[in-house]
Amino acid sequence: MQGLINIVESLTGTVRFVICAMVLVGFGITAFMTAGVSYVAPKVAEDFGERAERMGERAIVAAQEESRARELAQDGWGYEAPGSGAGSSTHGRGRSSDRAGGWGDDTE
Repeated sequence: MQGLINIVESLTGTVRFVICAMVLVGFGITAFMTAGVSYVAPKVAEDFGERAERMGERAIVAAQEESRARELAQDGWGYEAPGSGAGSSTHGRGRSSDRAGGWGDDTE
């Protein structure tokens, strides 16, 4: 009978040890995750905010350049709308087939 009691006590002690070990590991994982999230989350949010700000600034600059190009095209400053004769076959000649000189034209 004493042998049976010793086996039950040994088994009970082992089960208690395993349960305590699992609880401690759970607390450790929870503490690790909490510390990681509290350290990493602000860094990620800050990096994301900076990246979004840079992308926003790039979009603003691109929109301003597009608007400027559109305004210059309307004023006739060398920007042509698609399909309005850009890339025509005259290659430097006007409508009357006269040579249209430019800034770097020294052929005369």
